[in-house]
Amino acid sequence: MINLIYEASFDSTLWPTALISLADTTGTTQVSVAAMDRRGPNLRVALPRTDPVKRASYKNYWAFQNPFRPLTAQVPAGEVFSLERIISREDFSATPVFNEWFRPAEFGLAILAVNLGVRDQVSTLLCVANAPKNDYITGKQTLAFKAALPHIDRAVRIHRELRVGDLDHDTAPERLECLQRSVMLVDGAARVLFANAAARTLLGSGGGLTLQAGCLHSTDSADAVQGLIATCTPKAHALSGFGGEISIHRGPRRPPLRVTVTPLRSKGTVAELPWLGLSIPVAIVTVADPASEKRMN
Repeated sequence: MINLIYEASFDSTLWPTALISLADTTGTTQVSVAAMDRRGPNLRVALPRTDPVKRASYKNYWAFQNPFRPLTAQVPAGEVFSLERIISREDFSATPVFNEWFRPAEFGLAILAVNLGVRDQVSTLLCVANAPKNDYITGKQTLAFKAALPHIDRAVRIHRELRVGDLDHDTAPERLECLQRSVMLVDGAARVLFANAAARTLLGSGGGLTLQAGCLHSTDSADAVQGLIATCTPKAHALSGFGGEISIHRGPRRPPLRVTVTPLRSKGTVAELPWLGLSIPVAIVTVADPASEKRMN
């Protein structure tokens, strides 16, 4: 199982096999990994032992009827917990989602879960579960699950580093840090994943651009920056092109900032796994401040 987990970090086609091996090693029947974005009805899920039709019905409907799922983000990342920590067995077994989806899909009430990550509004939950007629998790199952977690966590981090490294070498943070111009790497939701020293100073000054819940916003109340970033996501279909340039006004006595959003494209050697909930840069944002550049010149 451990070998499979690490091999999957380099070969994404092995993740379903690695997850099934986790279920077998822990003596459980089912396994799932799901990343949910709480800002909207957006769920990405891996259910390698579940019928594709049932998998689709969960992703498109039942996940949003599940009282267990949205409350799991309250548990700190890395802390193993059971169903009962979130909701009583009596209450959950009376829900339509349990009777119409969980039981037919061979997910019972004996569930072990852990948040692989809880970041901003995105949480990634790993679960294993006994079959409906096997209602108790044993101590041996818990120990096996906990023993696997450090390896899964490390494999996920390796996969993320490979995904980021798959981007243009010139966007590596160590190459951007010392630039005099403000540069940021952002994901599709405009979350700032990296800001160089100049950008950190700019964001802290309240002059034109700022952070709200980790996301890039313009102080002139326009959402044009986020709109340009959204066109850089892999599945975007931008009629007017991808990325672009805008000006952000900062008052009558200060020249506007010139903001350029450029999409980042990976080399395609490392697969995207949306159900891992990883934050991968989709765009590089560069900011030209005529006033500061004039002072430096």
